[in-house]
Order: sequence, then C-alpha cells, then structure tokens
Amino acid sequence: MLNQPFTFNGNEYIGVQHLFENAADNFTYECIVHPQNFNQKKGTANNYLISPSNRTKINTGCAGISIKDSQIRIIEQGNNGLNTVLAVQFDPSNWIRLVLVYSDKIPTLYINGKMIAKGYKSKFTHIYPSGVFGGNENGECFEGHIKSIKIWKESFSADSVRKLNEGSFIKENNLIWSYDYLNRSMYKNGKRVNTKISVILPTYNKFQEIILTLHSLECQIFKKDEFEVIVVDDGSNDKTPTIVKDYFFSFPLKYIRANQNIGRPKVRNLGIKNASGTIITFLDSEILVNPDFLYNHYAAHMKKEKIVVSGSMVLRGIFTSFQPGFNRDQITRLNGLIRRYPKNSLNIWNRHQKNTPFQLLSKNEIYSQCFQKLSFEKPHVQAYKISLFNNFGNELTGYHFPWLLFCTGNVSVKAKAFIDAGLFEEYPGYGWDDIEMGYRLYKRGYSFLNHTGLIAYHQEHPVAKSNPNDAVKNFTRVFNKYPEMQFRVFAIHYLGISLLNVHLIYNSFLQFSKRFPSQYKLVKDAFYYMLVKISSKLWNDQTLTNLLEGFPGDKKQVKMQLEQLRKIPEVEPFAANFKNMILL
Repeated sequence: MLNQPFTFNGNEYIGVQHLFENAADNFTYECIVHPQNFNQKKGTANNYLISPSNRTKINTGCAGISIKDSQIRIIEQGNNGLNTVLAVQFDPSNWIRLVLVYSDKIPTLYINGKMIAKGYKSKFTHIYPSGVFGGNENGECFEGHIKSIKIWKESFSADSVRKLNEGSFIKENNLIWSYDYLNRSMYKNGKRVNTKISVILPTYNKFQEIILTLHSLECQIFKKDEFEVIVVDDGSNDKTPTIVKDYFFSFPLKYIRANQNIGRPKVRNLGIKNASGTIITFLDSEILVNPDFLYNHYAAHMKKEKIVVSGSMVLRGIFTSFQPGFNRDQITRLNGLIRRYPKNSLNIWNRHQKNTPFQLLSKNEIYSQCFQKLSFEKPHVQAYKISLFNNFGNELTGYHFPWLLFCTGNVSVKAKAFIDAGLFEEYPGYGWDDIEMGYRLYKRGYSFLNHTGLIAYHQEHPVAKSNPNDAVKNFTRVFNKYPEMQFRVFAIHYLGISLLNVHLIYNSFLQFSKRFPSQYKLVKDAFYYMLVKISSKLWNDQTLTNLLEGFPGDKKQVKMQLEQLRKIPEVEPFAANFKNMILL
C-alpha cells in the first residue's frame, strides 16, 4: 500500500545517483528503519542499507551502511576495495532512527539520538555519500522496513541529532536528497520536489529499447522538474543496470532493481511504492512517445477527478531493431517498411547477417521525431475503434466493460487511486493483473477515457510464446476472485464472442433479470453454472464444449425455457446466444 513503510526483502535496491559529489567529507545520513531477517540469507558479508559505490576517482571513496543480524558496519569503498571504518552491535528488535555523520571524513554513528561510536578517519582524499539504497547487484541487500531516508550536505552536531530524534529539528536547505514513504514527499537540493507525474517503466532485458524510450521522454514539453521516471528492472541480465550509471537525462531518474526475477505485477508495485507523483503513468519500456505525451495525460486528469486515461488502444508499431526471433508476420512487415528507413540503416541492413540482432534506429531519429513516419497501426486499434469506440465513444459511455482500457502499456491514474483500491494483484506470468485493477477502480466509481491524443509507438520485439496461456490462467484467477455476474459474464468472450456482442448479451441478460426477478431460476442457475464451467475448462486447458456437463438441473427444461424467452425482443439476444453456447 501507499503511505506505509517500504519493505526491502533482501532482493531489491534503489539507485537515484551513485555519488553526491557536492557533499564531500562532510555529510549526514538519516534513516528510520526496522531491520528484519526475512530470508535468513547466508553467504553475503554485508546487507547494505546504503550501498557504497566503487565508481569513484582514484584516491576517493564512497560511504555505505551495512546492517546484518545485530551489527551495523560503516563501510567505505574505492577503486581498491572495501574498508570497514566503524562496527557496532545493536538491538534490531525495534524501529531505530539511524544517523551517520561524517565530519572532516570522520564517521560518527547515532541511534535514536544517542551517540554510539566514532570511527576511523577516512583514508581517502575525499569521501562521498551514496545514492544507492537497499543493496547492490551482488545480492548484498538489506532486509527490513524503512520509513524515510535523508542525506544532508553538512555535518550535524550532537545537539542537532538529538533535536532531529525529538522531531524538533528541521533543516531543509542543505537536504540534497530525501524520500519519505509515509507521506511520499521527496526533497532534492534543498527544495521539496513538486512531482506532478511519476512515469513507471517496468523492464526485463530490453536495454536497447528502454534507452530509446528514455530519449523520447527527454523530448517532453512537460517541465522536466515536474515529472520523474522510475525504471523498475525485473532482474535483467543485459546492460540495463548501467542506465543510472552511464546515462544522463535532464529529468529525475530512479532505477529500482529486483536482482531475482519477480514478475511484472510485483515490479509495478515496487515502482508505485517509490513514486512521489500526484499522477502515476505506466508505460511499457519499449514504447516511444510523442513530445506532448505527459502533457496530454496530465491535462485529462485536470479535467476530471476519478478517471483512468488510456492510450493503449491508439498504439502504433515501429521497428527500431531487427531481432532473429521475429515471427513471420513481423518479418513480412519489416521487409515492407525497410526502404523507408534512413539510408545509412538501409545500407548496413543489406549487408547485415540476418541471424543476429541489428539496431535500425538511433536516438537521432527520436530527437528529430522522424521515427513517427516509419510507424504502422497495430491491428487491434481498428478492431477496437469499429466495435467499441464508434458505438460508445471514447469514454465508453454505456459499455459494461470499460475497465478493459486499464492496460499498463500506456495508462495513467492518480496516485490516491492505489490508496483507495490497493496495489496490483501479484499474479504469475503475463496478463490480467492490470485489467483486474481496472475493474477494482470501476467498482469505485472511476470512469475511463480512450485518449486519441496519446498515440505512442511500440518497438516490435519477439513475443513470448507463453503469454497467451499465462493470460488465460490469470483470467481464471480474476474470475474466481469476483463472483458477480458483471465480471463473470466476460468468460463468454473466450467462446469467440466479440467484445460488442458480450456487451449486448449481458445487457439482454440484465433486461431478462429485471423483467423476471423471481422467475426462470433454472435458466439463471444454468447460465451461472456455464460461466463457471468455462473458467474451469480454461484453467485445465480443456475444449470449451459440453458446458452444462454436470449441471444438476434439467437441461431439456433449460432449452425449452430459452425457446420461450427468445420470443421477447429485449431478452432474445441473451436467450438465443445462451442456447447456442450450451449446444457446443
């Protein structure tokens, strides 16, 4: 949930900046933490609450804090390795306010306002505070809860630390970075950051794609200090971890990494818990956006309070690279487009070995915006336009399933929605955790907008063969969570019934239920039974036939009653289609 302490599970870490070089030799860390041993990890010497960086100049170092079992160690790291400058025992059973003060390169540790120990003076020419929290790529990760973390570019006195512990000391002008999980406030360079939008980019092994996505976010007309980008890396083994180390963007960038793959919903939840924006926008890591992308999301939320803004149904495709794993349709599409690509790409492409990856576009095409001319409409866009938006408008007025628009490839909602509804269900595999969130928000009175100004560009990549099956499994998980007919009726879509016809059938069912509130119980029971049977067969990978098999009522009587109901015009769509379904 939001506005609660954050839990480090010994798997993840957060990077905002590897070094704060403007705070050399004199700085103060403050962390309010409750260490825990969730996993009883073995084999790591340190569990870093603050991880020291080795990306320093010669003869300079970075200070970190390790909390493992009942020991706190202050560790400095430079290019020549690690050095422990202070180590103490403490009671890990309760929350502690841990303050580490470096004064003229000498560390002093305070717990709950009391000085515990003073360490050795740093051997480095300069020692810097780190902006990497919770661990590192080596798995040396902290386990426990944290309420806030703050870094000042000054050395606090013992009296100031005491007042800090009492809550009577506030000094923000030298606060170079902080984040408070309880109120989601963030400070940077002495000022509270007014983050209007947090863009959350979950990613896994898409380094080339996400770099281009970040370049497209660099082109935003939205003020750079009014949005943040949170890259949440689900254990990539490519060059993704180098983003926060080697790339600079003018907007605030936060890199969160789960060292072991935990799945898309959990990764999104990590991003939400570390977001400070009033509005949270989810964007797939391989999607390029136009310069007015964030402006359009923000403007829509300013017009209406409880709204979900979606751009997933106006998506276009683009090939920024060639991948050997492309399917036949992708290869055919790319071959048809390739002559429109820049000449330098075309010349190299013609000489390229087609069994190895090859980059077709660079950041130059992103900044010039010429990439847009190389895009094509995704197949689902016209299908949704014809079946839904042409009939119900872009707000899907009167449509029974508007929550289908909550697709995290390109969607936004105000952060307080997650306070109301909770975080994403952490289903395994691919699919339906986002739509389930949309359904929760729908039940809480949120409206949905298909924003035609949010056209974005999906960088084509090989599609995992497991995705369709994962999505089916997750649908059944959501089905089992919600017993109400408005959700369960959606199961008939898996019989090949279009989204529009599912709506019409359900609408007819509602007319039937309204007209006959206490009659035709056998038909109602049979319909509900059939929906459960569809879900069960989907889960077990069975053919969707014999859908009333095992029904305890008289099936012949059900068919006879459906024939009677077909004579009533407003009930006929339900009755006719239900009869056809049970004949499968």
